[in-house]
Amino acid sequence: MSIVCILMLMGCAGTKTEEWQLNQLEGISGYSTTVLGNPAIIETEEGKKAMAFDGVDDGLLLHTNPIAGADEFTIEIVFKPYPGYPANREQRFLHIQDPQNDQRRILMELRLNDRGEWYPDLFMRTENEALTLIDSTKTHPVNAWAQLRLTYQDGQLKGYVNGKEELSGQIRYLPVSPIAKTSIGVRMNKVSWFKGAIQSVSFTSGVPEPK
Repeated sequence: MSIVCILMLMGCAGTKTEEWQLNQLEGISGYSTTVLGNPAIIETEEGKKAMAFDGVDDGLLLHTNPIAGADEFTIEIVFKPYPGYPANREQRFLHIQDPQNDQRRILMELRLNDRGEWYPDLFMRTENEALTLIDSTKTHPVNAWAQLRLTYQDGQLKGYVNGKEELSGQIRYLPVSPIAKTSIGVRMNKVSWFKGAIQSVSFTSGVPEPK
């Protein structure tokens, strides 16, 4: 069985979105997938499928770099974080990197506080510089579905929650290797596990307007 992967042409020529619906455990449109632990397929309140991660040892490692060749891009995750403070205070739940080169990587992360809230932590590194986008005052409730969006365009890295821009900073992106991999639910070196559910992850080779 395989996770459904949908390729869609967007508004302008040459821009495409690859959307991963996390509704099955193995394979993403033919990509080799390593399943860590025992993530579970659940049904959301709206009757859709999602993948639940236990915050201990559940994750996915996809042998693909979905933003390879793009010099501007958007990554979006539809997810529901569960209560996990303090054991899961730091959760690195999407990571793109060539395992042989830790000098170029992208991470989308969460931080939890002791008030049942989360806030985004976005990170990009190259050989020349690194940028962390984080603001502990921009909080959102756990146990609620949300959309986290990261964009890069014209030297600007930005973060959005539910379509609203919350974070931004400047960095010169250097492309991550085409042979890089993508981990979901955990950092690639198997630390900082995600506790919650993910319905979909999408990658766009451009920066369309937030929905």
